[in-house]
Amino acid sequence: MSVSERERVAHVLRRLSMGVQPDLAASMASAGGAITRALDMSGPVAVPPPLPSVAAADKPKPRAELLRMTGALAWWFARMASPEQMIAERLIWFWTDHFAINMQKVRSADLVWQYHATIRQHATGSFAELLHGVAKSGAMLVFLDGIQNSVHERNENFAREVMELHTLGRDQYSQADIVAASRSFTGWLARLPYSPATERSAPAATPEFGSYLLERRHDDGTKTLLGATGDFDLDRALDVILSQPATARFIAAKLYRALVGLTPDPATVDALASGFRSNWSITELVHAIVARPDLVADAAVRTIARSPLEKLVGLAEATGTAHVKVGPALTALRTLGYLPFFAPNPAGYPSGPALYGPQQLVHAFDLAFAVDSVVPGPAPDVLARFGVFDASTTTRDLVDRTSNARQRTLLALGSPEFCLR
Repeated sequence: MSVSERERVAHVLRRLSMGVQPDLAASMASAGGAITRALDMSGPVAVPPPLPSVAAADKPKPRAELLRMTGALAWWFARMASPEQMIAERLIWFWTDHFAINMQKVRSADLVWQYHATIRQHATGSFAELLHGVAKSGAMLVFLDGIQNSVHERNENFAREVMELHTLGRDQYSQADIVAASRSFTGWLARLPYSPATERSAPAATPEFGSYLLERRHDDGTKTLLGATGDFDLDRALDVILSQPATARFIAAKLYRALVGLTPDPATVDALASGFRSNWSITELVHAIVARPDLVADAAVRTIARSPLEKLVGLAEATGTAHVKVGPALTALRTLGYLPFFAPNPAGYPSGPALYGPQQLVHAFDLAFAVDSVVPGPAPDVLARFGVFDASTTTRDLVDRTSNARQRTLLALGSPEFCLR
């Protein structure tokens, strides 16, 4: 069955924002108009709110630090559901998953929220600047053991992950390259108020939770990295990695899959990577991807499993909930393994078939505790609020089988069509 234009409009909005945007889906006449609207970056830039301040005499505990972030996370959830600067929010989550961290190890809400601010600042700008910024963020330095990496005792964790997960992809580098990169990255620390050693060694101008290079811990010897030789430091080593054609290809292909939902052929990857590598503009890469007919092709519709976070945002939009209840939302997301800033590993969050397991499907209903409202009306109206227009007869009949508005809302939330985007 071919895809209706209404479904195609909703599909574009699902891919280019974090939610279903039901009001826009109902008002847009064409997929082309939906693309233009979703890519609109006009309007004021969203500024992350500050975290509540606390005395920092003791090393923070992850649970307490997560509680400090509840207001900030409520703000972020509201931004994800907002019809303003939709592509920015989609990209902010894409890069959060790409440069994954876990606060269980980072421990500090301040480091994590600064990392979020760095991603938000560069999410639609230069990938090169984003890479450099994240590599120096205190959260990443702690998470991938950059603060343990020194000329006296090398730690290769970040060097390995930055090449495999963040830039080049697998099989594009050697163990010798990992050694050279890790040597280049030595010496970086984060100023942590609860760590007297970092307080003493930080330059006077370093802000709390800011990162800095301690020269005596840096290996300033000559290195050979990916065929280039020099006395590389962190910035110059990252530039060498960026200079590799594989980096542009890896990022272009990954973002294509995230937005289009299909695997690009080699010619498409080459074309996208060529333009991307010329200036590292993320916005231009997005425009190049969505300009291709693939995004709105029938074959691209509902090919990506909707994550628990996207289900939460979609539920909030469907019910018209301006602010979700953060406590129940975080409880559900933790159960579902999708708590923001608690990625299960450096490769990021589960995707694809991993989101179809019994626990994922059953506990997705726990997200309903984060909203008080329900979606009234008959099945087509309820499903439309969830961005589902080409529903199967089985789904429509099942939703229509009950007159209870809450049950209809939950059935729409758990429908096969909503579980894909």
